[in-house]
Amino acid sequence: MKLLLIDPPFKSFAGIFSFYFPLGLTYLAGSVKRAGYDCAILDMDAAEGKIGSMDFSREYQRYQSYIEALNNPSHPTWNLMRSLVLNQKPDLIGITALTTKFGTVIQTAKFCREILPRVPIIVGGAHATAMPDLTLRIPEVDFVVRGEGDETLPELLNAIREKSEFSKIPGISYKKDGKIIHNPNRGLVQNLDTLALPDRSALLHPQNYSSEDMGVILTSRGCPFGCSYCFHMWDRKVRYRSVDNIMRELRHVREKYGTTQFSFKDDSFTVKKSHVLDLCNAVSREPYKIIFNCTTRVDILDEELIHAMKKVGGNQVSIGIESGSERVLRETDKGISMRQVRDAAKLLNRNRLFWSGYFMIGLPNETEEDIYKTFDFLREVKPYYAGLGVYNPFPATKLFDQGVELGLLDPNPPLDHFLKTNPKELFFINPRRRTVNITPERFDQIAQEAMRIFHHHNTRPLNLIRRGLARRKVYFNDRSLLWRDLAKAVEFIGLKLPCAE
Repeated sequence: MKLLLIDPPFKSFAGIFSFYFPLGLTYLAGSVKRAGYDCAILDMDAAEGKIGSMDFSREYQRYQSYIEALNNPSHPTWNLMRSLVLNQKPDLIGITALTTKFGTVIQTAKFCREILPRVPIIVGGAHATAMPDLTLRIPEVDFVVRGEGDETLPELLNAIREKSEFSKIPGISYKKDGKIIHNPNRGLVQNLDTLALPDRSALLHPQNYSSEDMGVILTSRGCPFGCSYCFHMWDRKVRYRSVDNIMRELRHVREKYGTTQFSFKDDSFTVKKSHVLDLCNAVSREPYKIIFNCTTRVDILDEELIHAMKKVGGNQVSIGIESGSERVLRETDKGISMRQVRDAAKLLNRNRLFWSGYFMIGLPNETEEDIYKTFDFLREVKPYYAGLGVYNPFPATKLFDQGVELGLLDPNPPLDHFLKTNPKELFFINPRRRTVNITPERFDQIAQEAMRIFHHHNTRPLNLIRRGLARRKVYFNDRSLLWRDLAKAVEFIGLKLPCAE
């Protein structure tokens, strides 16, 4: 039997370049192949080649194109998807669901059922886990896999193949006699080394992924912190892969795909200092050099870690700062202070390690004064790159529940809501009313000002040069990444490359 795993089209509909890599689906492909099933991964944002704008300052406006494409069954991307799905001749279809992409999940299931009416459709991922009832309201969806699917999905495939009872499979939801059944949750996989390594060979259109895309790796699963805007699918527990297991994957990816730039996508890479130091020691003993970036927090970073990471190729650290207002920072339950952010910024700047700081505006109780404090804090801590997001509520989070209580959010929208709403505005009763303390008109003005401030910060020549220098070793090994980044920088500062005649 053959399983086709689909990551639905999303950013390609809006003409936005996608840096996303479907690592979760490659893990599932490894698990089901080990269980004896054939498996392929169709990542629709890569199916036509990774093209699109790298200017994210107009991302919100571009999603109008997404809504139009989403509701156009004759759109070339939907036609391509139908063709690719039929070519694979799957016996089963799995679709991954993130909240922002839920509209495309609905349409993907619909179009797959139209062309393959007898093929069971399974949906998993963070959104399906947080809202399984809503997901099963999609008429074409037969099963939901909740939480980690590494063990659940092969068991479900076995039951479908053998036509056996589903009631004994933990971690699934399904329809029976017109009712939705939720089986008990499945416990988390405790020994990550027992899992199959991600199967990148299952990806269709491998030529459309860069060597850097293939270098996305998890060294752990979970996060011990309780940020109020995060969905804690892994119960605030962290499980670690052994260093030997990580190195086996790293060597495989380097040898097969020529990868030198890796991305450790753990929620908080440095949460266990000894684990990071052991990994750095292992990397230092390899006969080749790699480069890597990671995501962490200001309160779990110190001089020893920075020196160890830089010594073996660490070239970038991404950190969530969120707000320049102590009051708002407390509301995020992030458990950090502005003093800790200042100390971490000084540490990173002193060690000349390229770092990105990520900020949010538009939290439910935020005031205009709070937002302007964030602008001031950006200028004070001076990250080499500053990311800005307008708060997007996710179900099963503390801030989502707060938004419902304040009358800002609808926790139970109809399915068609996801087909006609900008993915940056899902669940809002009035999409323009994002906060209780700022009028919609004024918030629109402030958001536009914020985009200009952050864009100006990121396009400063010194910060662009710093970015290039941090990645110089990458460019020596993969010239295609050099040209991609140059095009990105040119577009970023508002210029155009000359067209070839």
